[in-house]
Amino acid sequence: MFRKPNRKELIYLAAVIVLYISGLIYVYLNNLSFSALYKYGLLQQKGITGEQARLKEIETPLSLNIPKVLWYIYIKGSAVLVELFQYWIVGMLIAAGLVVFVPWEKVKKKMGHGGFKSNFIASFVGAVIPICSCGIVPVLAGMVEAGIPLGPTMAFLISAPMLNIPAVFMTAGVLGWKLAIGRIIGTFAIALVVGQIISYWQRKERFLRRLIKINVVPSLPKELQKFALEVGKKLAMNPDGLSTEELAPGNEDKLFLLGEAGILDRNKENKWHLPKTSIVSMDDVTGACFVLPTGDKDASLREKTIQLIRTAWDFFLQLNYYLVLAVLIAGAIKVIIPTSVIVNFVGRENLNSVLIASFIAVLAYVCTYVEVPTALALIHKGMSSGATLSYLLGGPGLSLPSIVMLSGVFKPKVLSLYVIVSFIGCVLAGYIFNFF
Repeated sequence: MFRKPNRKELIYLAAVIVLYISGLIYVYLNNLSFSALYKYGLLQQKGITGEQARLKEIETPLSLNIPKVLWYIYIKGSAVLVELFQYWIVGMLIAAGLVVFVPWEKVKKKMGHGGFKSNFIASFVGAVIPICSCGIVPVLAGMVEAGIPLGPTMAFLISAPMLNIPAVFMTAGVLGWKLAIGRIIGTFAIALVVGQIISYWQRKERFLRRLIKINVVPSLPKELQKFALEVGKKLAMNPDGLSTEELAPGNEDKLFLLGEAGILDRNKENKWHLPKTSIVSMDDVTGACFVLPTGDKDASLREKTIQLIRTAWDFFLQLNYYLVLAVLIAGAIKVIIPTSVIVNFVGRENLNSVLIASFIAVLAYVCTYVEVPTALALIHKGMSSGATLSYLLGGPGLSLPSIVMLSGVFKPKVLSLYVIVSFIGCVLAGYIFNFF
């Protein structure tokens, strides 16, 4: 049986449905292009082809008519949602598949807390697998819950939208191989730096809930499941926490393993407790166990498929708030700072700088594969190669809507590191490319 959404989740589920339907109705009533809507999230007249098909959108002039401006923000946000939603669902299913089919314990033993080798492999995998920035967030959630350490997870997060095989060949074909190679080197450098720092943090912290927000527990071995259930019941009856000796004498290693799985946490007094997200009701002992693992590696394919759908549904409910917020922010950016303004602003010779291009990459909503034709338009306006590289690196993964969606997965400490290091990396990559 699927989990019923709580009141907040129900509100945002309804918001997703209404936004999606609004986009479709608007396109139909105004005889616009459904192809542009689903491919690029654009409200576009029919018949537009070539380079302009990825860029051109109906005009939404700013005015003092606030309701009119808000309507444009809403409808452009709904268009973004229609395009993003298909990747969002695929991402949810991939995430759930990682949780259900990947053996958490084996991954944990093999990868530990991450390291240079694991981070490099994750960066390479992200560069090979064509996952759009639109669908990367739920996949990240699945990676974390499958036991993949945060360092490699963050390295994958950076490389997947910034760099993948179709994007590399598109960059090379449209902008030249020098920029394509610069994009490859820049992406790997940023991914490895962030991955190494996060790996160090996880090795030091050990408690996953201090670094992430999502609340889906991986499938654990039966023995560890029984142990988790026993300690969960004890801690539900003792919300202030228990010491190792009081909770499970001689089993501190197992307790730390549950901490790394996100099931337990430990306070400054070294007392073990259930994370706040794990406690449904202190009056109901079984309530504390609702997030404890129920997966079984010996389950049939049918049972695993049902578990996969349930897990995807759970991810979907948890992340809808951030999806709605992100698309509305994207809609506001499209209305307040349309692509034509960005092109003219960054393209001017006196503002032709790497730093401004990096800021624009953060402010502009650019889904993967749309950044290349946008960058070409910027080059035609006079933007330097280094500034173009900064824009290509930052646009797909570092835009404000992407950051909002990632805030649903990571705690502020991790998110801040990702944003700061990625931004500095984009700027440095641009300056270095200009120098050479």
